Amino acid sequence: MTVCTQYVGAVLATAKRDAMIFASYRLRFISQVLAMLFTLTMFNYIAKLVRPNAVGPHGHYYAFVVVGILSTAILTAALSTSNLVRLELMQGNFERVVISPLGPVGGAISVAVFPVAYSVLFSGLMLGLAAGVFGIPLHLVDAPAAIAVATLGALAFASIGLLFVAGLLAYKSAAGTTWVLAALALLGGAYFPVRLFPGSIRWASNVQPFTPAVDLLRHVLVGAPSAEPVWLDLTKLAGFAAVLMPASAALLWLAVNVSRRRGTLMEY
Repeated sequence: MTVCTQYVGAVLATAKRDAMIFASYRLRFISQVLAMLFTLTMFNYIAKLVRPNAVGPHGHYYAFVVVGILSTAILTAALSTSNLVRLELMQGNFERVVISPLGPVGGAISVAVFPVAYSVLFSGLMLGLAAGVFGIPLHLVDAPAAIAVATLGALAFASIGLLFVAGLLAYKSAAGTTWVLAALALLGGAYFPVRLFPGSIRWASNVQPFTPAVDLLRHVLVGAPSAEPVWLDLTKLAGFAAVLMPASAALLWLAVNVSRRRGTLMEY
């Protein structure tokens, strides 16, 4: 068995543990479905107040905002990685990860696997529910492309989450995740097109991965007009994932070494 195979096996074992813990809270999934269904219902009526040509010639604002809401759910799961690592530290579980062959960096990455993967699957389920209940014009034939885009976006989002894990290990604080989440969702056009922003701040929509991810998902899933050429959005998203993942892993490794020198790696 190769080292790579062992590493993947350890990551999958961690994800399996997290999945079993999640499944042990039997009402959690039901409560999440009901909460998301309430949100989708609320925006269904809000969409009736939006002018027909707000996001395209067909007036599909509801489909537009539903994809934005579900993309934000994936982003939220990715940025919550630092909270999960904090719980591991408080419960004393992270010590086992540190001395295991997986190591602290691999352990932090493995903790993010289940919540991010679950959020992608959950968002797909809720999108199908919205299509069945509220009549969203969902393009099922393009589902494989949507899964590929969502996976690529999840990698980019998870990289941002690992930056907060690095801050948690180095400084024992991961403050700011809520503000970053709100800023990325707002500037990325989760609820309205980014073209409505004044030119002085519109540039901020082009320097983060949420904008191309949600733009591509809307184009693929509900046929919304893309703000940028599809190839450009795809290139941006792939570039963000390719740059952010190794950069965040390197900063996480640096934070681990700093904490080890201080003797505070296991403290919180």
